[in-house]
Amino acid sequence: MLKQLILYIVVLLPLTGMSQVEDAHLWTGAGISVSVDKKLSFGYETQTRFYKNASVLRVYLNQFGATYKITKDFKVGLDYRFSRKKKGYYFVSENRIMLNAAYGFKVSPINTKFRLRVRYQNSFNRLSVINQTITPDISNVFRLKFVAKYKIPDFKRIKPFVGYEYFKSLDAESIKFTADAYRIMGGVDLDLPKKHEVKLHYVFQMSNGSAPEVRHIYSIQYTYNLDGLFGK
Repeated sequence: MLKQLILYIVVLLPLTGMSQVEDAHLWTGAGISVSVDKKLSFGYETQTRFYKNASVLRVYLNQFGATYKITKDFKVGLDYRFSRKKKGYYFVSENRIMLNAAYGFKVSPINTKFRLRVRYQNSFNRLSVINQTITPDISNVFRLKFVAKYKIPDFKRIKPFVGYEYFKSLDAESIKFTADAYRIMGGVDLDLPKKHEVKLHYVFQMSNGSAPEVRHIYSIQYTYNLDGLFGK
């Protein structure tokens, strides 16, 4: 089953031999998470994203989410994100609603956990038509993400990982490419003492279009875990 899934993901990789634009991005952020009980948890994060070789602010955002564990291995979730994105000389607002379903399983002999996440996201800049000429800018995207995370036996708080994510627009005009974008990622999650967590990631992103774009994304995210807040 696992070999078939990996083969399926590799087949989805589009050809990237066209001329392309490259840029380095830096994402920095912080957040909190809290588990109400063994099944329900909530999270908040804020993030800034820089581009043009990490010299110019491109996006800043706030995101709220909830996750519910249906079974030991299967979770569903709902996230809402409000962001401000640079467009020319000014910033514009974007709302995003994300529906998630994730399945994970552990292979004990190799100390590795595998996780597959399916996401549908709807992005819009406003809720309704303003007048006859200004209408909402709406985007619908399907995302498929596969991650393998290894737990080092002698250093269980250090968890290196690799992953792949596939993006496909569900809008009618997006029919040219098998994938509108994909990401190949790697990094390490540091589960620090006293409920602190730091994630250090590198992401290679290829976006298809009339001018294909490659992004080298360097990310650092801090999270504080509030488990126990409700007497757990």
